[in-house]
Amino acid sequence: MEKKRKNFSLKQGILQEWHIGRIVSCMLFFMACPAALMAQQEPAFTVDFRESGLTEVFDWFSSNSDYIFTFNSAEVKRADVRVSRSFKNASLARILGDCLAETPFAFEVVGRHVVIRKKTEPSAGRPAQKVTGKATDEKGHPLPGVTVLIKGTMMGVVTDADGNYNIELPDLQDVRLLFSFIGMKAQEVAYTGQKEINVTLHEEVAQMDEVVVTGMFTRKAESFTGSAATFKKEDIMRAGNQNLIKSLKNLDPSFQIMENLEFGSDPNRMPDVQLRGQTSFSSVRGDYEGNPNQPLFILDGFETTIEKVFDLDMNRVASVTLLKDAAAKAIYGSKAGNGVVVIETVRPQMGELRVYYSGDFGIEAPDLTGYDLMDAQEKLDFEVGIGMYSPNTAPGVITAVESYKKVYDDIQRGVNTYWLSQPLRVGFSHKHSLTLEGGDERMRYQFGLSYNNTAGVMKASERNTLNANTTLSYTYKSLLFRNTIEFTRNWSKNSPYGSFDEYTSLNPYWAPYDKDGNLNQIFIVHNGNSDDRGNTEVYNPLYNATLNTKNESAYTEIRDNFSADWNISDAFRLRGSFSYARQESGSDVYYPKSHTKFVHYDENGMSDRKGQYTKTDGASETIDVQAGLNFNKSFGDHFLFANLTWNLSSNNNRSFTAVGEGFGNDNMDDIFFATKYETYGKPSGSSAKTREIGIIGAFNYSYVERYLFDASVRRSASSVYGSDNRWGTFWSLGIGWNLHHENFLAGNNWLTNFKLRASMGYTGTQNVDPAQARYRYEYYDYSYGDMIGAQLVALANTKLKWQRVLDYNFGADIAIKRFLTLRAEYYIQKTDNLLSDVSLPASTGFSNYKENLGVIENRGYELALSLTPWRNDSKQAYVTLTATALHNKNKIKKIYDIFKNSNEEQNASLGEGFDWNDGQMTSEIAKKYVNKLTKPATLYYEGVSMDAIWGMRSLGVDPATGKEMFLTKDGKSTFAWSAAEQVVVGNTTPKLRGSFGINAGYKGFTFSVACSYKLGGDLYNSALIARVENVTGLENLDRRLWKSWQKPGDVAPYKKVYFMSGGSVDSELREITRPTSRFVQKNNELYISTVNVGYDFSGAWMKKAALQRLKLSFYMNELLRVSSIDIERGTSYPFARNFSFSLQATF
Repeated sequence: MEKKRKNFSLKQGILQEWHIGRIVSCMLFFMACPAALMAQQEPAFTVDFRESGLTEVFDWFSSNSDYIFTFNSAEVKRADVRVSRSFKNASLARILGDCLAETPFAFEVVGRHVVIRKKTEPSAGRPAQKVTGKATDEKGHPLPGVTVLIKGTMMGVVTDADGNYNIELPDLQDVRLLFSFIGMKAQEVAYTGQKEINVTLHEEVAQMDEVVVTGMFTRKAESFTGSAATFKKEDIMRAGNQNLIKSLKNLDPSFQIMENLEFGSDPNRMPDVQLRGQTSFSSVRGDYEGNPNQPLFILDGFETTIEKVFDLDMNRVASVTLLKDAAAKAIYGSKAGNGVVVIETVRPQMGELRVYYSGDFGIEAPDLTGYDLMDAQEKLDFEVGIGMYSPNTAPGVITAVESYKKVYDDIQRGVNTYWLSQPLRVGFSHKHSLTLEGGDERMRYQFGLSYNNTAGVMKASERNTLNANTTLSYTYKSLLFRNTIEFTRNWSKNSPYGSFDEYTSLNPYWAPYDKDGNLNQIFIVHNGNSDDRGNTEVYNPLYNATLNTKNESAYTEIRDNFSADWNISDAFRLRGSFSYARQESGSDVYYPKSHTKFVHYDENGMSDRKGQYTKTDGASETIDVQAGLNFNKSFGDHFLFANLTWNLSSNNNRSFTAVGEGFGNDNMDDIFFATKYETYGKPSGSSAKTREIGIIGAFNYSYVERYLFDASVRRSASSVYGSDNRWGTFWSLGIGWNLHHENFLAGNNWLTNFKLRASMGYTGTQNVDPAQARYRYEYYDYSYGDMIGAQLVALANTKLKWQRVLDYNFGADIAIKRFLTLRAEYYIQKTDNLLSDVSLPASTGFSNYKENLGVIENRGYELALSLTPWRNDSKQAYVTLTATALHNKNKIKKIYDIFKNSNEEQNASLGEGFDWNDGQMTSEIAKKYVNKLTKPATLYYEGVSMDAIWGMRSLGVDPATGKEMFLTKDGKSTFAWSAAEQVVVGNTTPKLRGSFGINAGYKGFTFSVACSYKLGGDLYNSALIARVENVTGLENLDRRLWKSWQKPGDVAPYKKVYFMSGGSVDSELREITRPTSRFVQKNNELYISTVNVGYDFSGAWMKKAALQRLKLSFYMNELLRVSSIDIERGTSYPFARNFSFSLQATF
């Protein structure tokens, strides 16, 4: 109805001073006491009505106050009541009482709800029927202010503060009650004589399985043609409770954490993540600290870092959406080439003040199942057998008697040290999350505080994260304002016990402490024919842990996210957002002068440089601004959605590093005690500023909800690229067909979703060095007059442009009631304009520069299945089986000759001899050459996978000589290894990877198991080579060494052992096992990722204890690994199993 404001004059509506003061006071009070938000004073009104209808009176209050009116417009119009009255500083009750005094209507006010109903009397035929009940939300919280109307009448009531109501029903046929509440879906219940009717209202917002959250706007899933996977909070928590990244790996096979066999479960090591394979060469990292294949992370609409996601409190996460193809991710254009991970946090809910607490208490237990080292007696027997106490001509004959006797006597008195346990512990971890929230339909608040302590299995290693966040949302008419302020403090420590591989190499016949309990600082290992020859000192790494060492890092972040939504009409919605974040970080690494890394400084004339301190400071500042206009409208059978968004972002980064040496004593543990900078070193730093601007347009059309079309385009400019190519255009097209809405399937009641879809489009990547397109200079110690000298260190490329990813995606979605859901995808992903390092002639003075050359292709398929064979809602019972699978094939389509020099350099390094500048061969130097010469080179050739393993084809170990035989490219056998004869001998990409699991529940009990698997990939077992072939004999060895070739005629998997003793160094290097197919093994793996058992308590006792919810859970993470490969995992930091109890309570 059109509002005729000419019928009355407004002298003063709601007092503006009161209204503004209300907002400000609520925001200030919110920080100190959330309950203050509920305290609101009664407003006064000044108004003059002149021949105004009741509808116009009610509309005036709706437009000029926070009150919400519920009335039957037809009944009010038929009454034709006119009001002519003036009021000054009058309350709502007085004004409505006067206006309705001589009308057939009455009113009732509960909070901000005003219900207008007819004045009725009970029927004379029989007394009115009384019905009572309660209205609650999905979590069981009472809903005050719910309107309860008798359908077809003006009769109704409003629920009280506890959600209760009491209504009298007239003597009518087919009585139905209508329950409605702002922000909730209305519900209709038939009255059939029941005396109590309780209802649960659901939020009006679409559920997660009905929408796709893109981070910029929300789309109906049914009309969306892109490839997106959405996981709700309960899905994420079922998949594990360690961190969000690990849970996502267990949920979707396309989200891959690249396994790090070196750093295992190190709590301070950030994972490398990929979404649908590699889109860049790893060498594109350059000076940039990130992973060039890492997806873009969006948190509540704004870009964030993987470290922030890693440390995020999982209790705050409402949903995560993975955007995989162009139709889904093209709105992020220049940064979306690697995929997008959109994270939405929990929004504050209305109602009385509620308190949520979640606590986890767990242990981290080392997983050493891959290690099988010799014990003390086995190691001594092996040393005797290979002649470490005898002449080379007579191995087994002991001539170094005293050296042998020292070891033998120690073993006899019980020395058999399991060194692997010395730096390890069972770590106790705990995390806590506390959230307070509440409010009404106008004002909502949320305050959260969380603390997470992760204790690593290496002694004294830990990671701590403290987070405080507050969210305030305020709704005024069609406007919604939301602001979130967040503070995060993280501090972490690395273990002072050093690297784990230091302990795996220590001989078990050494005791860490002497008979008096003092720590042994030095051990002696013998390898010679007499007692005075061949003694090598080995330093006890436990000694370093007793010193005042320091290896710490920390960061502090403050972030403010503000957004404003204006629902202009049913069709138009305007949204603006602003984000500011600042992070300051630092690290301190200190090795005291007594540390064993300085033991040779005296003999090398470097006594004044003992002790080292490395200090790093950094800061970053990010600003994001975004404004967008949405259009949603249905025209009969046609539905249109359109969005136009503008965004601007700026990022500033700086870092500073200084290394000081020369400390007076071990207690001088700050850099200002240093007497000099490191040798040939000086303080260094970097500064980078990037800016980007973008305009995004998105369009969706559907016809009778059957035929779908999506299109999007983004025009972006970035300071990262060359001045001639700052702008890039990214677009996508998608089509879809909802077959379940077709007439030929209209009669079925079992097929709830059957959609076919296809899409294509371009996106880009920016995970690169922000200064790569510019000239770069370096100042140095020369000066010219009064000017400091500088030299050019990097060439510019003004033509450098966006690296682009072209996606093709074909998918199908099927759902059969609540029984089965299936998602199938086939995709092709091509990266062109590939950022690569192009080699330059030495005469230019530069080795390379950046250029857009090369094409990479990923193609594969994804499957996701969920099956619920049994469900009984009345008993909260269900059994759900899930399974996912991913096959991805990677190939280099075109690289020209850009990697020619790089390939040649890597091949040449595998054939290098001993560098005499390294000095005499020691155990440490031997390890250096083993690492350098044993591991396969990373080579790039057209038509070959980026994950290919290169080496010579092996014919096995010759039974006659114990040497390895190889097969050349032309099919000839040889004993000589050659880099030029290398071919592809394996591929690390699995043929199939995925997950499967079971989720079950019954009357409050829950049980879930999540498993992951890999099939068909290869792994080059370089850790095995280091244990059984390229050894010195000075360190402890693997028991598999007994399988090595011993004598002519032996058929053995491992060749004759050559010990790097420092004799003929060149000949020993020639015997080092180079990259060979003999150590390429099939990597089939099954991982029981998480097991979760829980119970949700219920009963009257909970209300007496002021509890709305109480749930206990037990988690077992990384429980069991079954693999086709026997390999030492976590060589620098062990892997771990995690066991934890979780408590969730709502008050």
